[in-house]
Amino acid sequence: MKRFVDIFKNTKENKCDLPFGSEDCGKFLRTTYANSINETTILDESLYESIEEYDEIVSSISKLESRKKVIEHKLQSELKEYEIGFCKERKITWKSVTKTSVDTKRLKAELPEVVDGYLKSSTSRVFRIGR
Repeated sequence: MKRFVDIFKNTKENKCDLPFGSEDCGKFLRTTYANSINETTILDESLYESIEEYDEIVSSISKLESRKKVIEHKLQSELKEYEIGFCKERKITWKSVTKTSVDTKRLKAELPEVVDGYLKSSTSRVFRIGR
């Protein structure tokens, strides 16, 4: 962590000198710009090519996710009720998992004063590119 702190201290005028896409760059940006201001800025037009590339990547990811789902469904259809299957040397599992969680909706309705004592808030910034 010391390395990140040193980089943060040595950065002039909040300019990120770390490689874009790196974990350290992401930490730097989240830390430096944790607090937002509700105003608008005009970005350099040279960024438009990156925005279009971003759109293409998002579209490709969506198509790949759809193809992935088709393959998952095909394999699940073949596994049926079995938890484990083999295809050549590949092991495919589709196991039942039990998860226990608190019914917060019911808890809030029945014991709102208890829920209020355990609420925790956090703030983060959400990144989106619109049309």
